Amino acid sequence: MLWLLLLGLVIAVVFSRLPMWLNAVLLGLSLLFALGLVSFSDLDRALAPLLLYALALGLLVPVGSFSQRSSRVAPARKKRSRTEPGVTGKRAAASSFDNLEIPGYDLLEKVGSGGMASVFRARRQSDGLIVALKIPMEQYVADAKFIRRFHREAEVAQRLDHPNIVRTFEHGSLGIKHYMVMEFVDGRSLENYIEAGELDIGLSIDMMKLVVGALQHIHSAGIIHRDIKPANIMILHDGIQHGQNPRVAKDAVKLMDFGIAGGKVLSRLTMTGARVGTPVYMSPEQARGLKIDHRSDVYSLGLVFYEMLTGQTAFKGGYEAIVHQQIFQTPAPPRQLNLEIPKALDSMIMRMVAKEPDERPNLDEVLEFLKKGDFHDRADVELPSRLVLTVSARQGVLRVLDTEGNLHKSLGDIGIGDGRFSAAPLSVTVDREGNFYAAIFEYRVGQDDHRMIHKLDPEGKLLLSFGAYGMKPGEFLYPLSISIGPDDTVYVMDSETHLIQRFDAQGRYLTNFGGRGRGKGFFNDPRGIIVAADGCVYVLDYGNRQIQRFDAEGNYQTRWAFKISAEQQETRLIDGFTVDVFGNLYISDVTGGKIRKISPDGKIALSYSVDALQGEATDALLDLGVDDSGYLYAARRGGHLIRKYDLSGRLISTMETYAPVVQMLVDIKKLVRESV
Repeated sequence: MLWLLLLGLVIAVVFSRLPMWLNAVLLGLSLLFALGLVSFSDLDRALAPLLLYALALGLLVPVGSFSQRSSRVAPARKKRSRTEPGVTGKRAAASSFDNLEIPGYDLLEKVGSGGMASVFRARRQSDGLIVALKIPMEQYVADAKFIRRFHREAEVAQRLDHPNIVRTFEHGSLGIKHYMVMEFVDGRSLENYIEAGELDIGLSIDMMKLVVGALQHIHSAGIIHRDIKPANIMILHDGIQHGQNPRVAKDAVKLMDFGIAGGKVLSRLTMTGARVGTPVYMSPEQARGLKIDHRSDVYSLGLVFYEMLTGQTAFKGGYEAIVHQQIFQTPAPPRQLNLEIPKALDSMIMRMVAKEPDERPNLDEVLEFLKKGDFHDRADVELPSRLVLTVSARQGVLRVLDTEGNLHKSLGDIGIGDGRFSAAPLSVTVDREGNFYAAIFEYRVGQDDHRMIHKLDPEGKLLLSFGAYGMKPGEFLYPLSISIGPDDTVYVMDSETHLIQRFDAQGRYLTNFGGRGRGKGFFNDPRGIIVAADGCVYVLDYGNRQIQRFDAEGNYQTRWAFKISAEQQETRLIDGFTVDVFGNLYISDVTGGKIRKISPDGKIALSYSVDALQGEATDALLDLGVDDSGYLYAARRGGHLIRKYDLSGRLISTMETYAPVVQMLVDIKKLVRESV
């Protein structure tokens, strides 16, 4: 009989793998077979199949029961059914949250879900107040460290009482259920306002005043928020009075979410293997895992303000890329992205996001600055000297900086239409009235009247265009460089024909000079032209490795070149030059890595060292310029830095342009220095 039992067990296991209806059919057939044996044979022969039948049936019963329990644990997806008429929202919500019942509260709806907790709108049964219930997600309930932090958040928040901070009423737990009861904010997050593009400068400042006040209150309680970001700042729906000048109610802004808040003695925390804090708004010291204090919140707040004013975050990329930028890179000033931002406000934000905590302003200083509201910029004409750049960018391809590198004016975007450029200007110059002349190469088939030299007023309005594509007098193949004389005569160099053409201030052709040759009035690959204060014309004859000088009419006068050594006749490569208002000539000797200052009497008066910066190409031209005080500026084309040298030739600073330089010049409006 043992073999019968083993055979029955095998049959039962096989049957358990089959659908229930097929099991029933097979068992029925086996029963008929057994009854047939009993009818046509003796009982002994029918006993074996009857035992197999009984054993298989006994083993299959618990299997069926287990299958029913499994279906309740993980039920199949059901079709959506319409809500029956008359069922209230409360009843429908309650049916969805049976496993989240909190005594004393009626759960109404789920309003949000973060990375670690969900938030529900609820009604407090005692007085009917609508509140927000924050409940940890199921996967974090077993994490004792998380639960301690969750309740610490509530304890921290309960200590705060400020109209611009979300109130916390109570917190507790029921077994494995933990909850926090907070003020329900009927509104939208600041993140939503930024994404929708609904903020202007005035509205942003008004909101920021309230956020700064809330953060001051937090810091006064000895607490660091640690997670300042637009998603944690809520704006009440009725808190903004819309109109020509929108205004924000004093209690309209609510700072929330102290999930990673901590006292000043705490270092950076980690939880469930993840870094704490949002990397886009994380301070450098927080990103490096160092101890932080209230200055870390100032940094994060500065990045939020940056985004409010520009519509984009200061840093972009994946987590690790952003952390690297937070530690090592300074973002482009917000004014580079939105020229309407006042310079004073731009400067304050850049101070708030300084890498060194000691260089950041405190919140009292920030709030005083915002309340004062004195953001008026100095007029551009007050700058005695200014740096004029053309850059490779989609917006603001023509930029005016002060001598500290701060943006004062930005003109022309790439595009079609008034006030736009078809491409970044190859070269630009400025006349005595502050008008800009820009040389832009563009040839369009079928547009014979297209012009490549454009005269713009100081605000960027097009005044005049001339210089069509071609080889006739007054036409160009590639207008690489442009300069203007003291009498407003315009000089344009064509790098293809090697000719320099002269025009009057109205764009009328006058004469030309130059051409292809070995020197003394002829050029080999000319790269740049500058007209000095005395009207003399200087040309960088790059292929012949020399600087040539002409009078205002184009008559050759002299040239400069440097031998590699006394024994070698080969000359050094020259990659840049300029002339100051006193007639001093500055020549960049790329072979020797020097900028040499040559006085009007031909003597070398000073040398400046030009060390290649990391990642900087040395085969591009180096644009030079001297301001009214004698400081020398050097910008490598294609790079994004401007070197500044003092009167002794010492490099004193490098200034970021935040876009590749196409050309740079120094425009002097008011001469301060009287002699060299």
